[in-house]
Amino acid sequence: MATKTERRGYPRAEIRWPVTIKTGQGIIEAKLRNLGIAGAYIHCEQTFEPGETITLTIQPPTGSPLTITAQVMWTGKVLALGVGVHFVEMSDQDRQFISEAVSKLLSNTGMA
Repeated sequence: MATKTERRGYPRAEIRWPVTIKTGQGIIEAKLRNLGIAGAYIHCEQTFEPGETITLTIQPPTGSPLTITAQVMWTGKVLALGVGVHFVEMSDQDRQFISEAVSKLLSNTGMA
C-alpha cells in the first residue's frame, strides 16, 4: 500500500509560512505546514470540497508574496486539520522560488 509520501512526485519541506486563501466565500488566514513544487499542506479550520479551486497568497520569510492557483485534493477535520492542495497555476518565478526554497530546507535537515 502506498503512503502519501510515496505517491508524491516531488519532495516536500516542513515549513511554517503564512498563507492567505481566497475562495468564493471570502478570505481565510492560515499556515503552510509543508511545501513542494507541486503542492502543499495548509493547516486551517476551514473545510473545502475536493476539486474546489482556490487562490493562495504565500508569504515566505524573505522576498515577495507568491500567488498560486491550487486545487483542493483532500480536506481533513480530525487527524490532519487542514487541506491538501495541488498547484495548477503559478508564475515561472514563483515555481523557481519554491524549488530553491524546498531544496535548501531539505538540505538543511539532511533530507535532500
